[in-house]
Amino acid sequence: GAGMIGNPGDMWWADFQRDGTEDPVTGEALPPAKVYEPIVSVDDIREKAEACLEAYNFHYPSKAMELVLFDEALRHLMKINRAIQLKRSSCMLVGVGGSGKQSLTRLAAYI
Repeated sequence: GAGMIGNPGDMWWADFQRDGTEDPVTGEALPPAKVYEPIVSVDDIREKAEACLEAYNFHYPSKAMELVLFDEALRHLMKINRAIQLKRSSCMLVGVGGSGKQSLTRLAAYI
């Protein structure tokens, strides 16, 4: 369903769902608005996250990442992204080495 990842009834939010716009005067590409809102669908948010990953890999080819953004990874990406953007917030990522903590944090910071 819309906004559902994981358990039925769970609602997930993200602020990287909107597309960029164009300045009507100069024609310059403007970055998308950062509006924290419920996700439209898992497929849409996965597409946006994968587009952000492609853009990251293009801008930082020496640190390119090959990530598989499965549902659980998307959940963590949205949580990390939110924590990074809140003032005076923090989070501790715990898990075995090689589970993607650093890569998801790097992508969330880029977004």
